[in-house]
Amino acid sequence: MGSSARDLVLFSSRSLGTIADTPATLYMRPAPNILPTAPGRYARCLTCALILLFSVQAGGQSADKTKILQQLTEERLMLMAELDQFQNTLRILQSDDTPPEESTNPAIRSLAVQVVKLKEQLIAVTEQEVTLLQQQIIAAKLKTDTNRVQKIDTTVALAKIETRPDDSIEGKPLRTYNVDYAREREAKNVERLHALLENYYTELQESARVLPTAGELANREIAKRAAESLTRIPFNIDKIRLNGAEGSTSLLLITQRLTDSRIPESRRDIAPIITIKTRLFDTLVGSESRSLKPVGKNHYIAKIRLQPGDTSIGIQSHHWQIRLPSHANAQDFLITLYSPLDAPPELHIFAVDELLAQDAPHIPAWLPADLDLKTQQG
Repeated sequence: MGSSARDLVLFSSRSLGTIADTPATLYMRPAPNILPTAPGRYARCLTCALILLFSVQAGGQSADKTKILQQLTEERLMLMAELDQFQNTLRILQSDDTPPEESTNPAIRSLAVQVVKLKEQLIAVTEQEVTLLQQQIIAAKLKTDTNRVQKIDTTVALAKIETRPDDSIEGKPLRTYNVDYAREREAKNVERLHALLENYYTELQESARVLPTAGELANREIAKRAAESLTRIPFNIDKIRLNGAEGSTSLLLITQRLTDSRIPESRRDIAPIITIKTRLFDTLVGSESRSLKPVGKNHYIAKIRLQPGDTSIGIQSHHWQIRLPSHANAQDFLITLYSPLDAPPELHIFAVDELLAQDAPHIPAWLPADLDLKTQQG
């Protein structure tokens, strides 16, 4: 009789004497309202348990990330408040439109350096905040998709359980969480933080055009310590062609200026163009135009190769003349230019071989690596 056997009740005629003469009579009665069969209950419980387990795990991870995100947000707001205080102080101290990094006031330049450090910290914290927000957006989307799939799978699984319509107990529908609003809010936060980062990046790029890097500052200090024990050969500041000892002294003077906090920094993304023309017996034997390399505080340097003869050097509206013996060979020279805003430019040129031939030449650590200057000792 299959599954309907549970709906039948068998009575003995002997125990019910008032019933018909048949040995046994079969009576039908309505089945009681009972729960679905055991396999159906187990399937439903297992599905709900798995959904609850995954929800608890995801909720724990989300809570941890939310806590970290809150800490990052608080740190960012604190740094922004500190940055506002520094910038307000700069506005009070500055009396012109000169960038604070190029100010002649050491206090303003010091504040500008602190502002750059704060912006670097803000960028680091904001980048972490954006990363976590993006992870939460992705997790929320995955959770929405997973809930949708689980709901479909649960519906299909329950539909396969064979139960009578009147046998099942009506339950509450599965609860779904609407995360669309939270995801939209976090997406707006990400967009706002991206704009904030872009602004900080732009401001740091402007500062980097003036301020030296940490490595460059360290090289300046190394050169300063190395110059303290060197002998200085005095020379006339207007002298252009220097010998090796004088060339060492000119590099030493640059080191002193680079490490002097009273001298403002200068833009490092703009370098003057030098034009070199050499004539031998009134015949042009060499011509070259190139950019000098900025090393800071209005100092520029380059290594060039000059031919014997009369050489004309032009930088902007300034010109200098030097003469190399006609019987000499072509040589590598260092050209140094100091171009302060309030004084005439100073240009010096000296042979690399003569500089390196000194017993203890000043080869400062701040020199550009592509100049490749090494003493005879290496």
